[in-house]
Amino acid sequence: MPLADPAHPLAAVTHAAPYDYYRRLAAGPPLRFEASLDCWLATGAAGVCAVLEHPACRVRPPGLAVPLNLAGTPCGALFAELVRMNDGERHAVPKQVLARALGQVELARLQARTLRMGGERVPASAAQLNEALFELPLFAMADVLGFAPAQWPALAAWTRDFVACLSPLSNAEELAGAQEAAGALLHAFGCLLREADALPGSLLGSIVAQAQALGWHATGGLQANLAGLLSQTCEATAGLLGNAIVALRTQPGLYGQLRATPQLWPAMLGEVSRHDPAIHNTRRYTAEDVDIGGVRVAAGQTVIVVLASACHDASVQAEPGALQRAVALTPGFGHGRHACPGQSIAHAIAAACMQAWADGLEDMPLAWTYRPSLNARIPVFSAGAAS
Repeated sequence: MPLADPAHPLAAVTHAAPYDYYRRLAAGPPLRFEASLDCWLATGAAGVCAVLEHPACRVRPPGLAVPLNLAGTPCGALFAELVRMNDGERHAVPKQVLARALGQVELARLQARTLRMGGERVPASAAQLNEALFELPLFAMADVLGFAPAQWPALAAWTRDFVACLSPLSNAEELAGAQEAAGALLHAFGCLLREADALPGSLLGSIVAQAQALGWHATGGLQANLAGLLSQTCEATAGLLGNAIVALRTQPGLYGQLRATPQLWPAMLGEVSRHDPAIHNTRRYTAEDVDIGGVRVAAGQTVIVVLASACHDASVQAEPGALQRAVALTPGFGHGRHACPGQSIAHAIAAACMQAWADGLEDMPLAWTYRPSLNARIPVFSAGAAS
């Protein structure tokens, strides 16, 4: 019996099979008002790209740079510095610094080191797999930033605690833990910045060099955005990995193809990013009256940008099929001014993890649901066969 459609895009994130629903959204108007959510929806490639590219569609509501529940807290201070969470001239140079430094990461070296880490940490159960989805990508990023292996577990734990402050579903206890974690992350990066011998050859060293070259001297902002690199890795890469595992379990024959031709792993991860991205929704807020595709949206409105609907827009995307085909658009990593500059890094880490784990996962009995979220699609695995 076919599953009922999700009630709306926020419910689609954790729906077992929302893909036909997304295709229908993409076939409709690119911008429409959703009364049940009291906001606008941007759907399909045209709507998603138009909103993400519009200069008056901002990542934060006008006059509210920090969420009210974080104002005056360590998390709020960190949030206010994040280039991915803010617009405006103050964040323009930091954004350039991070994009340039991330673009200089040696992906082949990163993938080789992650492959070795993954081989040393192959999950042996569903519970271990759930932890590894988050932990190993964070270890890989901590390594490339310049932290010593002994520091990786604490950094990963703090990062996972910190990202709780970014979710409207977090409870008071989780938010309190996020405050402690924010302070710990900032302290850890402050210590690393003072250790000159940790900088040469690391991503942190490259970021420091770019910051000096472009005149970004705000130490607090630098530390916050370094912590932001870990927080962005956390759910996005865990979702990419988890959804890749789901793809392997639901598409017979993929294991054999990838075992025979390991160079297809990056293409497979690219297809997962298109078909089942880690991030299904994001939001924009109109700073002034805007006209998008002939639809007028007043200032002060919220727009839910349904990234996953663009991933299933038949006007720009071929249907899933050959692993080697070109992927037209992967908006799960953003688009326009806030496109994630770390997409290639996330793919390199995920490809290495999957290659390291594939043999051990093939015969592991797995079922899955999805973590509660309004935006991120991250499987939670359990022992058993998928229904």
